[in-house]
Amino acid sequence: MLRRSHGFATWLAGIAAVALAIRLVYALALAPDPEFLSDAGFFHLLANLLAEGRGFIRPFDFVLHDAVRATAEHPPAWPVALAAMSELGGTSHDAHRVVACLCGTGTVVTIGFLGRRVAGQRAGLVAAALAAAYPLLWVVDGSLMSESLYGLAIALALLAALRVVDRPTLGRAALLGAAIGLAALTRGEALMLIALLAVPVALLARREARGRAVLLAATAGAFALVLTPWTVRNWSAFDRPVPVSTNTGTLLAGANCPPTYAGAQIGSWYFTCVRAPRGENEADEAAQLRENGLDYARENAGRVPVVLAVRVLRTWDLFRPRQGVGFARAEGRASWAQYAGLAAYYVLIALAIFGATRLRGRRPELVVLLVPAVMVTLMSLAGYGLTRFRLAAEISIVVLAAVAVDALVRRRKVGAA
Repeated sequence: MLRRSHGFATWLAGIAAVALAIRLVYALALAPDPEFLSDAGFFHLLANLLAEGRGFIRPFDFVLHDAVRATAEHPPAWPVALAAMSELGGTSHDAHRVVACLCGTGTVVTIGFLGRRVAGQRAGLVAAALAAAYPLLWVVDGSLMSESLYGLAIALALLAALRVVDRPTLGRAALLGAAIGLAALTRGEALMLIALLAVPVALLARREARGRAVLLAATAGAFALVLTPWTVRNWSAFDRPVPVSTNTGTLLAGANCPPTYAGAQIGSWYFTCVRAPRGENEADEAAQLRENGLDYARENAGRVPVVLAVRVLRTWDLFRPRQGVGFARAEGRASWAQYAGLAAYYVLIALAIFGATRLRGRRPELVVLLVPAVMVTLMSLAGYGLTRFRLAAEISIVVLAAVAVDALVRRRKVGAA
């Protein structure tokens, strides 16, 4: 067993080295330069401002107008990770992309361990290899977007969840809560994992109600411990509760307006719909934008079912996928890489469906791996449809595809024997 584990670690290290090389070549030589006024530009500038000791302020306002305004437009984890590189003197786009590539490689390694836990060592190595080569996983590392860290956090949360099922200790439950907290501080929709992942895991891990409650309390406590400092800072800065970020305002306003309820942009997001009075308090602006979006949805309730369906189909690339490539290009992803990723996605999703059927008798593994798909779908219903929002589910897709490949290899060996 020790020799087999050593062999797994050696192969996984080799796959990780290849994964890092792929990501560095793409990010440093092939990825398009990020737009200045973009989310990538926001993260890049804010990271450098954090390294300078200026705190969480709106970077574009400061650079363009020398204005200092507190911000929680995006969760803090990704700019903080980039700021660590800035502290070391790496303040360029390429230096920050190296951080993204390291996170992406960490995701590949974690997926390898996740695949091994679900279906054995061969499945783990196949999962890692698929993750290393899958364009929709490495293309994010050249875009400077938070998905690089988010993918790692989601993979860690899924692995932690299965470890709780294996041996439900308070320490393991706390690690699950911390991983969910990291994910939520990277992308706000991960808040849903407390309900979607932590609760089912507690139910699967313990039979007695008291044991389930204790496990869930440990998970929730660690989650709160990770989240509380940022939430307290936000309340202090904005005089109102902001658990993770203020960008729900721009999300709802841009997703609920005339261009996104009919025509070519249906189910997507439109920048010019985001209009609110400018002020000193970002949270007040977000509240106004959120109300604008909800008002429009209420006034056009008859269109909502169609729009919701299109949002989900867009996220799963089942509606105008070529248009989705155009949206991805605007987010700093090379079109050729996105098209390659789209082709690979259709193959992997077919394999993943077959892989899921192979886990029908293993309820904990199947439940845990399907949670990201549920979260991604709920996120699309609440917001809008975009390929990038599927990132959390891509982790499970790769693992389930590896389960399918492993099952096919086993079947072939049995047939040959």
